Amino acid sequence: MARTGDGELAFTAPDGRALPPVPARETGEDSLVFLREWAEERGIDLGADANLPLWDGTRPDYDWAVGAMLLNLAE
Repeated sequence: MARTGDGELAFTAPDGRALPPVPARETGEDSLVFLREWAEERGIDLGADANLPLWDGTRPDYDWAVGAMLLNLAE
């Protein structure tokens, strides 16, 4: 990724090929209505706190996580 002379971003693949820009998706009122209805049908609150993580900042227990994965592999 690099900034061009006019300030735009240009993306390059690892092999040096220029990657074409992808236009922004258009979202309109229909998209928002659909999302609100979809969430309401499923009892999902899309309020201001909807995307807050539940993580409390404690360090992950990696020993437990790896042990649980190994147990699943053994089954």
